[in-house]
Amino acid sequence: MHLTQLSKKETKKVLKQFQEQFGIKSLDLDYLFFKNNDNKIFITSKEFQIIPQDKFWINNLGLYIAKIEKFGMHLTIEGSQLIGKKATKNVLDTNDYKEWMKGNDITTNKKFKGCIIIKNRDNYYGSGIYKNNRILNFIPKSRRLRD
Repeated sequence: MHLTQLSKKETKKVLKQFQEQFGIKSLDLDYLFFKNNDNKIFITSKEFQIIPQDKFWINNLGLYIAKIEKFGMHLTIEGSQLIGKKATKNVLDTNDYKEWMKGNDITTNKKFKGCIIIKNRDNYYGSGIYKNNRILNFIPKSRRLRD
């Protein structure tokens, strides 16, 4: 996996996408942002800059929080937990969160656009894509609840 650190300009662009897509007024994520060849976004603490990166072979780095898709930012479970509390749009508060965590889609009468954060009260469960009154589930099989 090849990771590239995002410049300040690229980082601001990613943060702006989060703000526009989820209605966040201010988002101060004081991290280093990295992107791989699959457009996945990872974050690390700024202390990572101290480590001489040319001396180590790095397989994985940081926390995977989102993927840049055609429809916008698709958040991981951790990404939704990181920014969900500040989100004011494209958030579905549902009691169907257990079904969601089992990998099932959610039907809703509410209208959304693009990627939707799934939550129940103060807990965040990732994101899905809104299409035709359904929120499509992309939780990996390895992370789903089992019966």
